[in-house]
Amino acid sequence: MTVAELVEELKRMPQDALVVAEGYEDGYDTVKRVSLIAVEENPQPKWYLGKYVDSEKADSKHVVFINADNKSENK
Repeated sequence: MTVAELVEELKRMPQDALVVAEGYEDGYDTVKRVSLIAVEENPQPKWYLGKYVDSEKADSKHVVFINADNKSENK
């Protein structure tokens, strides 16, 4: 995904939304998809786990998720 394509995708997202990406593992990949997902704070905070986890709760926080080329397909 190019910068121009990323900008166009981000224009469609709520402009006050937090932006998140998968973390911990080393290296970089190209951006595959930009999507809006529901999360909540991780109930088991540890240094190697992300601050947020997927959520289906009614009061979930909606965030912009930038999915890398080789990361999980189910997000």
